[in-house]
Amino acid sequence: MTGFTSWRRGWTAFVVSVVARSVLGLLLLLMTAATVPALAGWETSVVMSGSMAPALQAGDVVVVRPVDAEDLAVGTILLVDDPDAPGMLRLHRLEQVEAGGLRLRGDANAEADVALVAPSAVHGAGVWSAPRLGLPALWLAEGRTVPLALTGAGLAALLALALLHRPDDDRRGTDGTRAVAPARRRPGRRALAVGTAAVALAAGLPPITGAGAVFSASTANHANSFAAAPYFTCTSAGAGVDAPGYLPLQETAGPTATNVGTAGWYANATYAGGITYRVNGPTCGAGGDKAVRLDGSSGRLYTTVALDNPQTFTAQLWFSTSTNRGGKLVGFGNGANGAASGQYDRHVYMRNDGRLTFGVYNGTPTTVTSPAAYNNGAWHLVTATFSPSTGMRLYVNGALVGSAAATSAEPYTGYWRVGYDSLATSWPSAPTSPFFGGSVAHVMITQNVLSAAQIAQQYAVSR
Repeated sequence: MTGFTSWRRGWTAFVVSVVARSVLGLLLLLMTAATVPALAGWETSVVMSGSMAPALQAGDVVVVRPVDAEDLAVGTILLVDDPDAPGMLRLHRLEQVEAGGLRLRGDANAEADVALVAPSAVHGAGVWSAPRLGLPALWLAEGRTVPLALTGAGLAALLALALLHRPDDDRRGTDGTRAVAPARRRPGRRALAVGTAAVALAAGLPPITGAGAVFSASTANHANSFAAAPYFTCTSAGAGVDAPGYLPLQETAGPTATNVGTAGWYANATYAGGITYRVNGPTCGAGGDKAVRLDGSSGRLYTTVALDNPQTFTAQLWFSTSTNRGGKLVGFGNGANGAASGQYDRHVYMRNDGRLTFGVYNGTPTTVTSPAAYNNGAWHLVTATFSPSTGMRLYVNGALVGSAAATSAEPYTGYWRVGYDSLATSWPSAPTSPFFGGSVAHVMITQNVLSAAQIAQQYAVSR
């Protein structure tokens, strides 16, 4: 023990302690710089996704200063009230000032945000950022306990190393005798100072309520920008593309399936028939990991918002089943208030053999079918996209499994529904049952075609 005590008074321990204290001091300085501006009415936010990459990455801390409406300049990064998610914030760059409000866009987004922002909703303009300083807040929001624990262990190790060096406080007088000195008080004061700094560092982490920077509109990335996964949960993947219709299906009871897409409550869906709520869903990160089970004979969901001849769309949902009777997963039809449709297409159905077929109708059915079966009881993400310019594309688990040329779907006014609808034998390998028997979650309907990269990123949250 005497040897270890002697080593702690040596130069090696001194250098280690100085380095550890310097790191703690730097972290404390950065945290202070990020939080003290709040005393002047500024705000501090933690970036929670990658829509502002490469300028800002998830986990960066951004300091925002108030700005007057007349001083707003195109190109400025703004923190605003999210127009699509009340109570949330968005951190995007001002692209254009329009008559109806401010048009923003994330640097990693190929298109501008759909919803305009009122000048009164602007919290301020970004002044500076501290890279990765808010990662603990991001991990906490995502429920990622392992990196949080490792960070805590790292801070504890830095604190221990900062206190490692113990100087020799013995002093000798000019005659060679020991001088009396309060040697043991100084290390105590140093320990208190370092410990106080560490506590302040931990306590000063930016609050997660200030988080912004979400994916919105079309979120296809530029080729030379953000390559890491921009979504961390199924919920963020579904809500992050500004879909008018997004039904997480996390309810504990019916009859209302709440739409959290940009169309809001207006596009809520209705549960009907045999439904089991809150069953285990896909692996979705923190939250959003439940689903509803449709009984295969009457369980279904339907919307009551009539849409006139949608010719460009993306339809997506998670599903799990082991049925050998097939059934319609999602589709569009003219049956009002949940009634069976006389006109119907834009649908994805499962054949009896478990393969998936995506079809539209324009005088005759045009379809594309997956080569593999998916009635194996596992969770799968199916995505169907269509537009006259891109044709039909069917994706399963983030990968393209089939495509076909098609320039038009059947023109009629109809409604989106999930888990059922009419399906005549004129459709290739029409299943035994029009009702789908299995579990479904995170249904999304957009008015644009998602890119292959976006769809792959959405599926990546489950891995």
